[in-house]
Parts: sequence; C-alpha cells; structure tokens
Amino acid sequence: MNAHIHPFGTVRGRHAGMTLIELLVAMIIGVVVSLAIFAVLSASEGRKRTTTSVNDINQSGNYSMYVVEKLLRSAGSGYSSGVTISGFPTAYPFGCAVYSKNAAGQVLPVPSTLPAPFAALDSGTGTKGLFRLAPVLIIPGGTTPSISGGQSDVLVIMAGASGGAQVATNFSNFPTASSLLLGNVIDFAANDVVMIADAQGKSTGVRQDCMIQQVASGTPSGTTLNLGGDYYGGTIGTATITNYSDQSGVFNLGNVKNGNPPTFALLGVGDNNTLYSYDLIRTTTDPLVPVADGVFEMHARYGIDTSGDGTIDQWVAPDVTTGDYTIANLMAGNEKASDSIRRIKAVRVGLILRTSLPERTDAAAGVFVAENQVQMFKDLATYSASSASSASSAASSGASSSSSSAGTCAASKTGDLIFTRCLTDAERAYRYRVIEATIPLRNML
Repeated sequence: MNAHIHPFGTVRGRHAGMTLIELLVAMIIGVVVSLAIFAVLSASEGRKRTTTSVNDINQSGNYSMYVVEKLLRSAGSGYSSGVTISGFPTAYPFGCAVYSKNAAGQVLPVPSTLPAPFAALDSGTGTKGLFRLAPVLIIPGGTTPSISGGQSDVLVIMAGASGGAQVATNFSNFPTASSLLLGNVIDFAANDVVMIADAQGKSTGVRQDCMIQQVASGTPSGTTLNLGGDYYGGTIGTATITNYSDQSGVFNLGNVKNGNPPTFALLGVGDNNTLYSYDLIRTTTDPLVPVADGVFEMHARYGIDTSGDGTIDQWVAPDVTTGDYTIANLMAGNEKASDSIRRIKAVRVGLILRTSLPERTDAAAGVFVAENQVQMFKDLATYSASSASSASSAASSGASSSSSSAGTCAASKTGDLIFTRCLTDAERAYRYRVIEATIPLRNML
C-alpha cells in the first residue's frame, strides 16, 4: 500500500508534500511577480509625483501672475493724470523722491536695510533706500535667489487706491506745518492717505520731494485740509511741508483705516523658490509677505510709446546700459526722466516655475528631464531699438534653439529682449514652466 496511518490519525501520501524544486520554482515566480508589481508601483508613484509637482507649479504660477497683473493694472492710479497747474508738465510728480512715515517713524527713504530677498536692492537713485515716484520700475537683477543662483528682476509698483478721480487738488496758498490750503476739500475724507507734490521743482532742476501724509481724523470742510495721524509728519527726513510752494498739488491715495491703503510695493523672488512682496510704506504689521512658491526667477521688459500716440512701438530690456531707460536715467529725477516714465505704457512679465522634486537623469547617456535652456520673450526681437540688435537677438535665439540637442546654450547678453536661462545638468533634473503676460498700465494710457 502507498499510504499509511499517521500515529495521530492523519493520512500521509507519497505526493502530498511539495518538493524542493517545486518550492524553488514557486519562490522564483513570486519574486518575479513581486518585482513586476514594485516596478509598476514605482513607475506609477513617479508619474504621480511628477503630475503633482507640475500641477503645483501650474497653480502657483497662475496665482503669482494674477497677483502681479492685479498690482500692475493699478500702477499709477491716484497721481498719474489730471495735473492741471498751468505752465507745468502733466508728469511733474514722476521722479520725485518719496518721503513717508508711519506710527513707528520714517519708512521712506528706508532708514535701515530692507529684509531678504531685497537686502541688496539698488533702487537706481544713487542713494540707498531712496525710491523715486514711478507707476512701475523694473530693477534688473534686483535679487539673487539661492536655489536659482542667477539674477532675478524686481518690480517696484506704486499706486493709489482711493477709487476717486485722479485729478490733483491744487494749493491755493502756501501750506502750514500741519495743514494744506486748497481750493476745496471735497475729494478728501477723514484719515485719507495723501501725497504732496510740488510742480516747481528744485533749483538744481531735480523734482521737488514728494511727501506722503494723512488727513486728520475730523471731517474736512471749507478750504483747509488739516493733517494728522500715523502717516503725518511736518518733517520726514530732509523733506518739510512748509518748503512746498503754492504751485503744489495733493493727491488722494486711499485710506488705511477702511482697508483700502495705497500700494508702494516691491515684488521679487527670494530663497526657496518663493515670490515675495514688501510694503514700502509699512501699512501692515508684517510688510514682507510670501506670495507663492515654485517661482524660480522673474524677468520683465518695458513697453514704450516713443511717438506719443498711445501705442507701444518699442520694447526695452531694463538692463540696457545706454539710453533713456537705464535704471539710472529713469531715476534721475529730472524732466527727461519724468517724460521717459510717462512713456512706459505696458510691462511684459515672465515667470520661470520649477518643480520641487528632482527626477532621474543620466548625464553620461544624455538623458535629462528638461532641455538645457529656458527662454522667454522670444516674440519681442522685432521690437528692438535697432535692426542690428534685433538681428542679433534673433540670431542668438536661433543659435540657442538649434544647439540645444548638442548640449550648448547661449545665455542672454545685457540688453537682449529675448531672455535665455541656461540650465546645468543638475538643474535639468527638474521640470520647468514659463508663464508670460503683457500687462497694460491703464492709468498711463
């Protein structure tokens, strides 16, 4: 017989157990199946991480551009038009040095170092911490984000938020230390934040300083606008109210107490791929605010109306070294600078977004996630100031594009309208997205 009774009563057969060979085969099959499952799970998880990271930078980029566009569309509101003083240019506030204070003391010119990422920011005025009035100013290479390691532009945006007319109310007589004598005060309410600008300018040909002040808490009436509150100061730095002439005007910029403050802001990319904003006139407790993450670099270009017909016929890179639109010439504070500021009708802004997690690459095999360069503003080459620079920019773009597969990259040169950011092999392990927008300055049109 082929079977026998086990002592405990069970029946044991010759073929009831698994042989060693069968066990090894089963283990091999199990290992192969497990490896296949793990490979599928790993690929799926990798795609999930990639999809999530790309979705994150898409959302971050869209929100960042929304914030930038919202601020730029309001640039210049409250003071950029409607100046009616006879014999003086309509752009006389542009280029004035801005002086301001809050409850803690002077805030403009900045009496101390700005916080990161703006600590090394050069406003182009030649005086650290001094900013001159302009609806928008692009400071080329204003920040150097740690992750990028390259230079990223900074936007300086100045706008009122009163929601009222942009016509200045002219002085009817010389001011006192705490009151302005006007034709009427119907455009002002208690606690409004206002700006004083003098059309006469200084004897040196430079614009007279502008002072941000505040209407006193009482309801204005008659022809006297009394000043008081946290943003009032008879003297701020070297600017004094009583030094203004009777050819001055006062502009309503908004009201801090009702949640509608003016915007005097910096926008720039800092460490950890974060876009930051900073409130220059300190209307909030914490003026430095992270806007969004995932922003690798920011770059911008000016849209210029050279003919005065209200249309853009030239684009200019902010890092040009000659001409009316160098940072130094725009911030010179004279009549020429004011006219140049007035001709800026739009800004082209580009954001480079980067995913947070690296992916697998093989440099030896030439396998990378990203191309060896990121480009923006490629369509602006035809707007160069000269055909020669246009051809140069276009040629540079073509060379960069055609050489991408060969592993070379031609980085942007100073003054190029097309921006090219070359990527290292390590940087090519990430995914990038470029968002661009042409934003008209509607208060300048």
